[in-house]
Amino acid sequence: MTSEYKIINKVLEVSLTIEGGIKNLKMGGYTIQHNQIDKEHGIIYRGNIQNPTKPVLLRLNSACYTSDIFGCQRCDCNWQLLRAMEMISQEQDGLIIYHFDHEGRGAGWTNKLKTYSLMEKNKCTSFEAFVSLGIQPDLRDYSSAIAILKDLNIKSVNLITNNLEKEIFLISHGIEVNMKIPLVNSRKEWQSYLTSKKEQFGHKINEEYF
Repeated sequence: MTSEYKIINKVLEVSLTIEGGIKNLKMGGYTIQHNQIDKEHGIIYRGNIQNPTKPVLLRLNSACYTSDIFGCQRCDCNWQLLRAMEMISQEQDGLIIYHFDHEGRGAGWTNKLKTYSLMEKNKCTSFEAFVSLGIQPDLRDYSSAIAILKDLNIKSVNLITNNLEKEIFLISHGIEVNMKIPLVNSRKEWQSYLTSKKEQFGHKINEEYF
C-alpha cells in the first residue's frame, strides 16, 4: 500500500544547469521509507508542480547506470532521459521522477551485468537472459512515485512512456493519465532492443519505428 511509503526527507528548488542547451530546469529529491528501509529518489522539474491546476507532463524514469553514467549504447535509456528533460524544459509544468533503485529493471547492478554476459554468450535478449538466470524480467515498483505525486498534490498527468504498466499503475493508484506521449528513437543500433521491448515486455511501440 502507498500509505506504507513514508516521506522522511525532501528538498526542492535547486537550479540545474545542463550541457547542451537544456534550460529552465530545477532538481530536488526525496528520501522515502518503506519496511524500515530508506531509499532516495531524484526529481527534475519545471514550473508549478505543487498543487498544479492542469495535467503535469510526467516521466517515471528508471536508473540505468551503464547508459546514464558510462555512456553504454546497448540501450536507449540515456537518450530517453535526455529527451524527456528537453520536453519538460519546453513545457510550463513538467516532472521527471528518477528511481535510483531501478537499476537493472530493479534486479540491481551485478544481476544486470550477468544478463549482459549471457546476452553476449548466447546472443539472446535481456528478457531471455533474465529468465535464464531465474530472475523476474521486470522487478520495478512505482509506489514511491505515487507517494511523491501525492505529496505534490499532482492528480492528473500527461505521461511520457511506451510502457503500459506505468499507465496502469498510476491509474490504479488514483492518478489520472490524461494522455500518453511516446518516447522512441529509431536508431538502427537499438532496433532489436525495441523489438524485445515491444514483443517481450509489452511496450506500445508503433511499427513506424522499425
